[in-house]
Amino acid sequence: MENLIEYLNESLVPLEEKVKEYLHVERDIRLLEVELLSLQSMRPDFDPEQTMEQHLTNKQPQNSLNDKEQKLKDLLTKYKALQQEVIGMLPEQDKFVELNLGYGPSMVGYFTVDPETRTPLEEPVLRVVH
Repeated sequence: MENLIEYLNESLVPLEEKVKEYLHVERDIRLLEVELLSLQSMRPDFDPEQTMEQHLTNKQPQNSLNDKEQKLKDLLTKYKALQQEVIGMLPEQDKFVELNLGYGPSMVGYFTVDPETRTPLEEPVLRVVH
């Protein structure tokens, strides 16, 4: 019989903490993006087709970013760094690892192949199921 409480293994605690931090930063990014889009939609040169990352990279000098845009840029940098840290902590790719994120079993995995079609992905994906 399969061990149904394997996700409670104490050796997974550092990975769990890193995934929790990653999810908190992801949430903060989404909230800040909504706030920035609300503020930017009031500007006359607003382009709704442009993503937030494109908007940040299309800006001219670094000092022209306002506080919220700078915070978003910092959060995106932190998010990418955390993503790499989580990927580095995973025992193998293309497979989920069960974790305890505080509300029962959750899963995290780094995938280079689409699990349904078995075709290679253009860009590898970190997936968190919680």
